[in-house]
Amino acid sequence: MRLAARTRWRSFLLHGSIAATALGLGLVSWYIAKPVATRIHQTVPGERLAVNATPYIDISLDADSSVTVSNAEPPQIELLRGNVYFDAKGNGAGKLQLKVGTTYIRDIGTRFSVRKFANGGTIAVSSGEVEVQVETGKFLIGAHERADFDGIRVTGQRIIADADVAPWHSAR
Repeated sequence: MRLAARTRWRSFLLHGSIAATALGLGLVSWYIAKPVATRIHQTVPGERLAVNATPYIDISLDADSSVTVSNAEPPQIELLRGNVYFDAKGNGAGKLQLKVGTTYIRDIGTRFSVRKFANGGTIAVSSGEVEVQVETGKFLIGAHERADFDGIRVTGQRIIADADVAPWHSAR
């Protein structure tokens, strides 16, 4: 009888310590980890919107456009539809990361616009430089250039006028 009681007691202590350790680790990770929140900004046809993703990154949305912005550092932004213009200045330069479909875009201190299509998009750079990462590699798009992308390759890189970067943008 004594042996059975000791075995039950040890079993209870073992399972209790495992449960307490798991609960403790769960609470510690919950307190340490900052949950990632994502905001969605969208416009309806005929409406335009300007938002600050961070104090150093301004976003302007054209009519019928939509983006998501995370509170991570650096913020992760995804263009869901439409046209968007980015202005990364000061400490925001080099910290903007944008996803458009399967294409990733990283600014290198710049102002640029992106337009999303069903199977890709177009990027136009006003100043600075932008790195576009697609399946076939990374491509640099410089100031006063426009390029098309489809997730696999970047094509049609050409020189454009500053007014053609985002003709709908209100600050122009």
